[in-house]
Amino acid sequence: MRVQLLLNCRPGSVLPFNYQYELSAWIYRTLAQANPEFASWLHERGYALEGKKAFKLFTFSHLDIQKPFSLDKERGAIRIDSGRVRLVLSFLLDAALEHFVVGLFQNQRFGIGNAQFPATDFEVHTLEILPKPVFSPLMCYRTLSPICLTSEEPGKAHAQYRHPDDEGYLGLLIRNLSGKLLTATPHAFSLQGNEHHLVPPAFRLLSDPKRKGVTLKAFTAAETKVIGYTFDFELTAAPILHEVGYYAGFGVENAQGFGCVEVVIGD
Repeated sequence: MRVQLLLNCRPGSVLPFNYQYELSAWIYRTLAQANPEFASWLHERGYALEGKKAFKLFTFSHLDIQKPFSLDKERGAIRIDSGRVRLVLSFLLDAALEHFVVGLFQNQRFGIGNAQFPATDFEVHTLEILPKPVFSPLMCYRTLSPICLTSEEPGKAHAQYRHPDDEGYLGLLIRNLSGKLLTATPHAFSLQGNEHHLVPPAFRLLSDPKRKGVTLKAFTAAETKVIGYTFDFELTAAPILHEVGYYAGFGVENAQGFGCVEVVIGD
């Protein structure tokens, strides 16, 4: 399920560049209002694959701030002169739960800020359920938030961030989607057979990737920086893997606002 929220705030409000962690926290809080046990489980564990990697099967776009707005690079902030913002929330959910989630996010009020910026108050003005795309083996996408992919390297203590041009990027992307698919079944849908293995995957960049660093938990002892890339791309894969990526996000750190895409329709 995917919904588009149109948010209102006071014109002239100021928002820090790094707001993803606080926005993610609001999503968790909203889920917890109706079902605290589920929200706690989602936050702490997610959907576990054989007790190993846990995927939290939702993602969200960057805040699409409507004009006019201005950037204050010295302070690291955005001034929202229009008072209008667009946000896309995307969940890999069973259809039976969709109306439940929609009800949670209607008429919400919340604030986003950090230790350096007082919270800006937002109100959900309208909520629209977006139609489901027709997923085919070949799809074109544009990122609505950066895609982050990592891999382990011998001799390095931490996972390394990968550029879309790196060798093996496609393999990492498909492996991540396949893990989410195994994790989600049967929570989100039922998979018949192993048809997703029958489509040879392929990946092609359609634009120059732009590096995007996002600081999570800014101005705290737990501050960390995550690296992703924004770009347009073409992906060949089984339709069910496209569906997983579209709703749950491509790559890692999806629940922190990475890997949300929109479908690009060719000419």
